[in-house]
Amino acid sequence: MIDTSNWKYYYKLNPDGTPNSSNLLYSPTVNEEQTIMCMHYCTDNTYREDEKVSTIDEDLLQWFFEREVKFLNDLSHLKTTPEVYAVDFNNRKIFIEWNKETLSQVLYDKDRNLDVELPDWKQQIKDFLIATKENNFYKMAMYPHCFYISKDNILKTIDYYSVVPYSERFIERKVIEGIIGKDGAYRFDESTDNGYIDFKKFFEITVTQHLTRYWPDSPFADIFREIQ
Repeated sequence: MIDTSNWKYYYKLNPDGTPNSSNLLYSPTVNEEQTIMCMHYCTDNTYREDEKVSTIDEDLLQWFFEREVKFLNDLSHLKTTPEVYAVDFNNRKIFIEWNKETLSQVLYDKDRNLDVELPDWKQQIKDFLIATKENNFYKMAMYPHCFYISKDNILKTIDYYSVVPYSERFIERKVIEGIIGKDGAYRFDESTDNGYIDFKKFFEITVTQHLTRYWPDSPFADIFREIQ
């Protein structure tokens, strides 16, 4: 399997321009050429030294790792899906196509402009949301750090652990309680009924309300209403 001992962590940028870990489930490291990311599903207090990860146990990590692998494969026909180079099932590592940085580095840098670097980015977001509808799935993780621009200027998205097929619209909340953080807890609360999260409702809240906090000039709400 690929040796990642000398790879460097990837950190997203917060809206104030400070670096931060990108998620609670996997530690992302990138090779020297910045062309491959390793998503290591593990408890890593070095990467998340300022965050509490005690609520995420091995069973939860395994559950989300398996979903990441499944949906990267199931949705590999979409142009927005990164190529998977290898999967190390024993160590819960997934190696995917990468290109230097996510959109958080572009949007939260006052000296950069996404409209200049990728003029059709809003159309590509629209195409992706249409694809979710045509392929019968929701994707919950759509922050700027969940997208990157490929070498051929295609907007690609990561964090496929957050994909929920229409057929799995209702998931018992206790299954994923360990990853619910305080900033986004209201989405779970408003979508939960009798112990089950309605991810259709969750998705609607995400695209019409939640993402406006993280995307300057967010196109998500307007696109969502247009394609309904």
